[in-house]
Amino acid sequence: MGSYLRLELRRAARNPAGLIILTAFPLALYLLWTKVLRIVPEGPQQVDFAAYSMVSMALYGAMGGALFIGGAIAMERSKGWLRQLAVTPLPAHGYISAKLLAGAAGVLPSILVVLAAGGLLSGVRLPPATWPVLVALIWAGVMPFAALGIAFGYTMSGQAANLAMIGVYFGLSVLGGLWLPVRLMPEFVRTLAEYSPAYQAGSLGWRALAGDWPTGRSLIVLAAWTLLFTGLAAWRYRRAL
Repeated sequence: MGSYLRLELRRAARNPAGLIILTAFPLALYLLWTKVLRIVPEGPQQVDFAAYSMVSMALYGAMGGALFIGGAIAMERSKGWLRQLAVTPLPAHGYISAKLLAGAAGVLPSILVVLAAGGLLSGVRLPPATWPVLVALIWAGVMPFAALGIAFGYTMSGQAANLAMIGVYFGLSVLGGLWLPVRLMPEFVRTLAEYSPAYQAGSLGWRALAGDWPTGRSLIVLAAWTLLFTGLAAWRYRRAL
């Protein structure tokens, strides 16, 4: 699996255009809200909105990078790459794991750029030790979306996969409170958001801003979604062989 993982990382490095787009868009939204529109409502737990939005947009960009792994997989399928892999010793779990790790590694620049904008341009001030913790927590929260992207890639054709992922991407982002704090939404939406992977991934970083540890519910919900999406991805991979 190590050799295939290195191949995936090299392939991602040769295609910087998608990374630039998925970094520039959340960065632009963050600067629009905090520097142009100057939105001032407070986030959860009395966290300053600039810091709350910084975490939200870092996760938003990382989610997009993770989900759109599926588009690349759908293209690989159309070119017969999966049939070539089927005759190699690489097992299904090795392929899925390599895709997950490569996709997760590819979202780190998006996280770092938005966090840097928060600290350098929006005046977010946090204890020095909190910054690497935020990077790690946001990165860990992206794992379910990488698995979901892989499942999409092995379920739909290229264009259909991209369209479906765009809908899921925006839907989960809104439900998860990345565009607007969940506490400002109707009660039934708040209840639903508690079980969404985007909200629980965001809560890892939002709680860290206030100096709090992740809750047991967040860890359980994220672990459950990751296992579910990873199992779905492995099943679709075998069905596509």
